Amino acid sequence: MAPLSAVPGTSPSPRGARTRERVLQAATELFAARGFAPVTMRAIGDAVGIDNSSLYRHFANKSELARAVLDRAMAEFAGEVASVAPSIPATLDGVIELVTRAALHLWDHPATARLVLQWVTSASDAATGFDVSLPIDAPGAPSGDLYRTLVDLIAAARSGGEIRALAWPEAFVAIVGAVALRPATYGSFLHSQEPKRSDAAARRAWEQEIRRMLSGFLAP
Repeated sequence: MAPLSAVPGTSPSPRGARTRERVLQAATELFAARGFAPVTMRAIGDAVGIDNSSLYRHFANKSELARAVLDRAMAEFAGEVASVAPSIPATLDGVIELVTRAALHLWDHPATARLVLQWVTSASDAATGFDVSLPIDAPGAPSGDLYRTLVDLIAAARSGGEIRALAWPEAFVAIVGAVALRPATYGSFLHSQEPKRSDAAARRAWEQEIRRMLSGFLAP
């Protein structure tokens, strides 16, 4: 059964919209911290302070809620990349600049970085039947927009001889892993190892690292 907010011809009340936003925020935090499969709808409802009947008015099941969480996070992520993509040349430096912009967005939004890693490492869980798989290049999906923006620039740079020929999609997965891992783990691990380094200094150092890594990986 579709959630009431998805029934054609209807729209949520202001109160309902606020509750939906609270559900999405709580689900984002829980999914980012624990992963998709372990988090129950009950845990999300408890975090928001609503019962199951109220929760299921907004989302028919956990898979639908997880997709909404991913779509929201990826829409913001894709928008950040798309805002600068038209001015980026199809060169090695251009590809490094665009991917670094994406990496810095993830640094500034660590929950999104953790969601990305959760997504690519646990797209489905056969044991529970929970499925959060989303085709990364799905037309119209925020993830698809982001994927095509990056792939189109990389393909143009590759065809122009600006970067080395890369096996695909393995190279894309490697890039995603590289740009998402540090932002996803910094707060919980690396910061505890470097208590005297400010967050701003860590961000600058990581930007330099990611640029060097991308240059070594992509240079012809």
